[in-house]
Amino acid sequence: MPDRDPADDRAPDEAPQDDAPQGERSDAHPEPQGERSDAHPEPQGERSDPRPEPDSERSDPRPEPDSERSDPHPEPQRERSDPHPEPDSERIAVGRINSTWGLKGHVKVTPFTSNEERLVTGANLIVGGKRCVALEVVSPQGYPIIRFAGYNSRTAAERLRDELIEVDAADLPPLPEHEYYVDDLRGLTVVTTDGTEVGTLADVLTTGANDVYLVQRPGQKDVLIPATAEVVLSVDLETRRMTIDPLPGLLDV
Repeated sequence: MPDRDPADDRAPDEAPQDDAPQGERSDAHPEPQGERSDAHPEPQGERSDPRPEPDSERSDPRPEPDSERSDPHPEPQRERSDPHPEPDSERIAVGRINSTWGLKGHVKVTPFTSNEERLVTGANLIVGGKRCVALEVVSPQGYPIIRFAGYNSRTAAERLRDELIEVDAADLPPLPEHEYYVDDLRGLTVVTTDGTEVGTLADVLTTGANDVYLVQRPGQKDVLIPATAEVVLSVDLETRRMTIDPLPGLLDV
């Protein structure tokens, strides 16, 4: 007869007991799992820091001045042109453009020289600081009318209004005795034979008979001095003085 299993003598309501916890069962107090979220996690490197350290790549609210930024008070540029340039110390002004004439680019010129060879067709001149060739020079009304290369219309010639016409000082031929370039005369102190100062020679006016010197007198009206041998006794360019023997009443204006 087969042996009986002692387990058969157990009471019906007794449940079998496990020898040890099984791995598949859930623990009432489990240890934290690496995959589970932590209620108080450590800051992650990818998360934004509410108080980040200054970043060298971030914009500085007070940046250092940049050398490429525009200066609100820039230095004057030498490249800019002056609409009324002063004569260059190595150049001599031989005339000034007054206005346009006709429709083909001609301009009216007030000459500062009595040497007619200065303003002739083909002359290489300096107009407004730029080299320019005189293509045509005529004098139908007693003063030079010139058309310069590159100015073929009245509109183009308008840009030359009030410009100086100059030549290089090295290109000037020596003048005969008692003749002077206008630029050399401007600024001379004019005195009488007794040493009385009259004023400063400001300009030379060209007339039909002879030139006339415009002399400015401080606190008085300007006076016109005829450029004749009877009135102008000497001109000293080194001391910058002109001595005159005024005609009676010449200075009483």
